[in-house]
Amino acid sequence: MMCEGGKIDWACHANDAASAIHDTRAFADAVQVAIDFAKDHADETLIVVTGDHETGGLTIGFAGTDYDTYLTLLESQKISFQKFDDEYTVAYRENGTAFEEALADIEALFGLKAEGEEGDKLVLTAYELEQLRMAFEKSVSGTETGVDAQAEYVMYGTYDPLSVTLTHILNNKSGISFTSYCHTGLPVAVLADGVNADEFNGYYDNTEIFNKMAEMLNVQ
Repeated sequence: MMCEGGKIDWACHANDAASAIHDTRAFADAVQVAIDFAKDHADETLIVVTGDHETGGLTIGFAGTDYDTYLTLLESQKISFQKFDDEYTVAYRENGTAFEEALADIEALFGLKAEGEEGDKLVLTAYELEQLRMAFEKSVSGTETGVDAQAEYVMYGTYDPLSVTLTHILNNKSGISFTSYCHTGLPVAVLADGVNADEFNGYYDNTEIFNKMAEMLNVQ
């Protein structure tokens, strides 16, 4: 039996760290079901948990926060990039919503605010507010950003400019960042428990997982 947490991949492609965390926790719940099953079938169960590749290059440590991280800020995000695109950005386009009006939604859904008390790390800097305004105008009105195509791709990838800018800002305020919208060459962990789990120690090409399992099952 195979269970895939596919939305982890989607979220990392879009650089949406908060959604990736929620989806990983949901995947962990599925793994727990397998662990509970294995308690009663220990002599015939092998659990292998891995990924087919790393996506996005998520790392702890962002230039703007030096050595500090504020990971609890990610809890301020209440909605995934996809749901925000589908329910909010679409409505902004249809209704001709003004940026100042959208800021109320952004504060409610991402915690990011145009103003607040001194020391509130979710308050947008002048630079962040300008980046957000530019992304909003690009998403809602199709206004040109004024930067060249390569710079614009680095900012937005192939994603909606508004939502990806929101997650980028929140990520960076939290002290984390992504390096790509694509798959990366980083190694992925392979975690195994149960019958023949020792076969999954060490470093190897991911295709070896198939070979190991085929041998265990006597598949020619």
